[in-house]
Amino acid sequence: MKKWSYLLSGVLIGAVVATAGSTFADQIKSLVGEKVAGEYAVKVNGNSLAENAIVVDGKAHVPLRAVSDSLGVDLKVDGKTIQITNGSADTKSVNTASTGKYEGWPKEKLNGRKAELEKYLSDTEKDRDKAVSDLQKISNMNTAVSDDILAIRNETKKNTESGIQEAEANIEKYKAELAEINAALIK
Repeated sequence: MKKWSYLLSGVLIGAVVATAGSTFADQIKSLVGEKVAGEYAVKVNGNSLAENAIVVDGKAHVPLRAVSDSLGVDLKVDGKTIQITNGSADTKSVNTASTGKYEGWPKEKLNGRKAELEKYLSDTEKDRDKAVSDLQKISNMNTAVSDDILAIRNETKKNTESGIQEAEANIEKYKAELAEINAALIK
């Protein structure tokens, strides 16, 4: 008799959970499976965002995180609530630069972005230096090898040189962005 009561309890609990789950899912409007009718480029204060807006069901859906970051406002997701604030009420902490993509950013957010970029810059410089060292090792290898190994070495050398060029381009980009942030912090 005890087995039957456990079985019946399990079936009842399963039915309740399954019904509650489908009822909850019906309450949430989902865009999954909807057809994207088009894409729009998004510009904030004249600066284009890397991410595009999409049009679904006649409504434009913009990348909120990218928009809030470009406006220099804080975005926080708290449960089912998205909170957008402009930092602090203290007007002295808000950047008042009149140009650049950091216009209106709070100083604490500028300092946070600066720290991120400095880490990216440091990591990229280390990666570049390691790639330069690897390239020197590849170049100093014994040339008396088979054609297959020579082809692999040449391909590796080419890939390493490409990686070095990419790292140097990123380093320049990070340095330029750091200069913009430093200029915004001074104003």
